[in-house]
Amino acid sequence: MRVRSPFGSALVLVLTAALVIPPEVPAQGGQRAGQVSRLIPAVSLQRGQQQVAAAAQAPVLWEDVVNTQRMGRARISLDDGSLLNVGSESSLRVTKHDAGTQQTQLELTYGRMRTKAVRLARPGSKYEVRTPVGVAGVIGTDFYLALLNGLLVLVVFEGTVRFCNLNNECVNVGPGNTSTIR
Repeated sequence: MRVRSPFGSALVLVLTAALVIPPEVPAQGGQRAGQVSRLIPAVSLQRGQQQVAAAAQAPVLWEDVVNTQRMGRARISLDDGSLLNVGSESSLRVTKHDAGTQQTQLELTYGRMRTKAVRLARPGSKYEVRTPVGVAGVIGTDFYLALLNGLLVLVVFEGTVRFCNLNNECVNVGPGNTSTIR
């Protein structure tokens, strides 16, 4: 008859649990910005060189790219309560989103998006959507932005958007108004 030590039995138990229960792998790419709250199929999430089909409740990190194909759409809930609705055939990069300092930078490479941003109340806070044609900077608002064939269209539903072209010529666009940059 063999006598086993309690230490050896505990070690075997821990090693067995480590093999059976995989550790949570931290997501690569950076800090959490929010999560996918809703989607219609044909949405992918690109993190670095890896691209996977997006799923509801999937985390969205800084530098992630949300790509929607034909007939696909995604809603991203940012950690500060802002909502991003990414239209079909669009590509949106969440460059930075820090809910604590209210610093948000997004890049709409192509396509359409609508955002409902929370009111920016902290000094130095910023919420910007950059495109290859211009920049929309917001102060707590609801707006729609579309980049199609080099034409950037802005529709403001609520609040005010500071809308600038690449030459830093800017206008403030209020609720119920639209503006375009070619």
